[in-house]
Amino acid sequence: MKEYKISKDNRLLLKNTSRTLYLSFVILPDYIKYMLGFAYLIARALDSVVDCPCVDAATKERLLRIFLDTGSSKFSNEISELKKIVMPELDNLWERRLIDSIENIVDEFWAGSDDDDKKMIRALIRGLTRGMMMDIKYFPDKEKIRSIKTSKELIKYSNLIGGVPAIYWYRVYQKYSPNIYKDNVLRSAFRIGTALQLTNILKDIHSDLKTGRLYIPDDFLKSVGLLPQDLIDAKNIDKIRPFINSIIITCIDYFDEAELFINSIKSSHLPMKLALIWPIYWAMDSLYLVSVSNPLRSRIKINREKIYKTLIKSPFLLSSTGFNQGYRFRREMIILSVSSYVNR
Repeated sequence: MKEYKISKDNRLLLKNTSRTLYLSFVILPDYIKYMLGFAYLIARALDSVVDCPCVDAATKERLLRIFLDTGSSKFSNEISELKKIVMPELDNLWERRLIDSIENIVDEFWAGSDDDDKKMIRALIRGLTRGMMMDIKYFPDKEKIRSIKTSKELIKYSNLIGGVPAIYWYRVYQKYSPNIYKDNVLRSAFRIGTALQLTNILKDIHSDLKTGRLYIPDDFLKSVGLLPQDLIDAKNIDKIRPFINSIIITCIDYFDEAELFINSIKSSHLPMKLALIWPIYWAMDSLYLVSVSNPLRSRIKINREKIYKTLIKSPFLLSSTGFNQGYRFRREMIILSVSSYVNR
């Protein structure tokens, strides 16, 4: 396999926009680091555009459609014009630098990638764009808090924003090493990715409300006599706790695929195992915090100590039973927490 490298400037962007995800990137082989790194930068650029409350829905839609032409001359010509509209509205310095550099990011990836690489990233962008179009449809501005319509739509959205990237991850691993998996775990990858996105939604309820977004479905809110704006009052947590707990249980059901997935990766690929173990553990830790805290009051976030403890235990997690024991402990703690609420 040819040499795959990310330039210094783009590595710096990656480090400053990906937070804990960067910890997984740095331990991976160069090809996987290259494919996941550029995919993340492009996805984060898309996300920055859609999340920007001062950009109107029509401009956001146009930008997303331009990204569908990633790598073409049409992309380069149109993105330089429209990014001038978006950049002044971004508060975060690194997000501005990311948007400002997007043509260079795409050009660097396109120049260093073969046809299979480009096909994979185009499939990723198509899935993400479909999900983000749902965001624009349901949340056109921040002036009024709106909710997604149904639980079915929530799962569809999470499949696109979380499941599609997980399939990309799976296929990148498979291209790097065609025999890396002992089993066919494509379905498991998809479900794990969806669960990671659902976890993000639960822990970000408070911050999403500030931008007019609510992923608690409208049909559930009506069943408990609430309007989307009522969730600004953190005292309403008990009314939506049954739905939150149902999504936590769905996440656990999906994360239960992780044992099969992790154990399916051959033992010779230890960094790839760790790059999956870490985010799954941190997601389970986040789900526990959601179950015992009030996500209407503040954003749920695991502390650095928890992250460092997981990193320190990495050698043990790679043992034949290490991941399973840690996962099952977290699973039991979450189920006990959810059950204690139900039995109150």
